[in-house]
Amino acid sequence: EFSGACRPALGVGGDYYDFLALPAGQLGIAIGDVSGKGIAAALMMASLQASLRGEATRAPENLALLISNVNRLVYEASSSNRYATFFYAQYNPATRLLTYVNAGHNPPLLFHRDSQDNWQVTRLEVGGTVVGLLESFPYQQASLPIAPGDLLIAFTDGISEAMNNADEEWGEDQLIKTVQTCDALAPAAIIERIMIDADAFVAGAKQHDDMTLVVVRALNA
Repeated sequence: EFSGACRPALGVGGDYYDFLALPAGQLGIAIGDVSGKGIAAALMMASLQASLRGEATRAPENLALLISNVNRLVYEASSSNRYATFFYAQYNPATRLLTYVNAGHNPPLLFHRDSQDNWQVTRLEVGGTVVGLLESFPYQQASLPIAPGDLLIAFTDGISEAMNNADEEWGEDQLIKTVQTCDALAPAAIIERIMIDADAFVAGAKQHDDMTLVVVRALNA
């Protein structure tokens, strides 16, 4: 089960998320943050989404090559010095493997219960640089086994860097603490809880950046 939400800052934002229904019951999960604001950022975001959907419909096993192709397409379609941080993963329910590429994005967090029933958190960092800045780049991919009950939390820096009036950041550690209280909640409710806790910390300070979250929970087969 999965859910996503984006709360833009003022103006046209540059955050993006997407879920893709792929062949053989696979799920594609995407989140990105385009540099800058305004129309140029929105156009690049549209290019990124279209490029990904065009490449991913083939449901390739080689996600590193897929993201290399997306990077080239976005580079060709956007103006110079434009780029996006980007994370893309595919979950295969048959193998229970999550394969991903992280292109310069805040590392998503995978929450997994160990044998003592304690949460272990893995940062999904493998990949390469941002997309759209270089014409070509040799991305890497990684795969992780997913157990029932595991939680994937992907976010943009508008979440982890949400600031209060003292210019203090909410921070990834606080995000992790909040998620660890959400065991029984559905993904949409987890997103709501995270937003409530971030807003409580910010305490009415101006929102400077888009706030985007993607939550995926693995169910029993």
